[in-house]
Amino acid sequence: MIQKNVNSKKLKENINSLLKNYIYKNRNIECCPSCGGKKYIKHGSYKGIQRYKCKECKKTFSNTTNSLWSYSKKDINVWIKFVELMIQKKSLRFCAKKLKISITTAFYWRHKILHGLKLDSVPNKLEGNVHINKTIVIENFKGCRNILTTRRSNIWIVAAKGDEDSMLVMPTFRDCWNWKTFDEKIYSKIQKESYIVAYNDRYIGVKAKAHNKKIVKEVKKDDRVGYIMANIMEWFAPFKGIATKYLEEYLSFYILFYLDKIFNYIDIISYLSLGSRFIRIKEIGA
Repeated sequence: MIQKNVNSKKLKENINSLLKNYIYKNRNIECCPSCGGKKYIKHGSYKGIQRYKCKECKKTFSNTTNSLWSYSKKDINVWIKFVELMIQKKSLRFCAKKLKISITTAFYWRHKILHGLKLDSVPNKLEGNVHINKTIVIENFKGCRNILTTRRSNIWIVAAKGDEDSMLVMPTFRDCWNWKTFDEKIYSKIQKESYIVAYNDRYIGVKAKAHNKKIVKEVKKDDRVGYIMANIMEWFAPFKGIATKYLEEYLSFYILFYLDKIFNYIDIISYLSLGSRFIRIKEIGA
């Protein structure tokens, strides 16, 4: 017999528990989050979530410890809806009103998610035909208080895309080109056998010529890199300005929209549930 009078509060709790189980089922615990010890045992469960006990420091933890939304008092389904709205690039005010949370909470949630995406956004290597371009944006002090200068630096953003489905877009220099920084952050990831395709920049052209060793190939241009300035400006427009201190995080999010792989909010939620992606509020923007 089907019971018609369902307690809505109980149903909400059960749905939240099922969502947590689904999201965390593939999360691997490598070590104790308190002491880093790798000797731990299963220690029961709480609301279907597996718990563990460290044999070295005797502290307990679970599959959710140090995850993106650790210590959050909001249901996981609210977080899922927030990620969905974030993919749609909805404003903080819209998200707050839709999900019945404060604008401050929406702000910190957005930056917790951006931090989680940033951790693995830089590929380990770039292979094949590596397209490289750069653009320059003016330093932005949005949200900053007690600004002591009126001077705004030029922030150089370098974009690089290899044949594999990975892309690198990051703020690399301030004010002027720096070869040492370029080699450390960008060139070190390009494989020796790769061919560098430079886009209308003398510095990148010099590096490409030296790397390619006078080999000239006809390579189809990649608009994602070739029109990097227009792409970034168009993508950033709904955010109505991005503070430079958060630029790297937003670019990590931007990359997802320009890869060949198709993402949806469930994919991103599952991805964010892996590893230790927790960041405290006081660390955001520090």
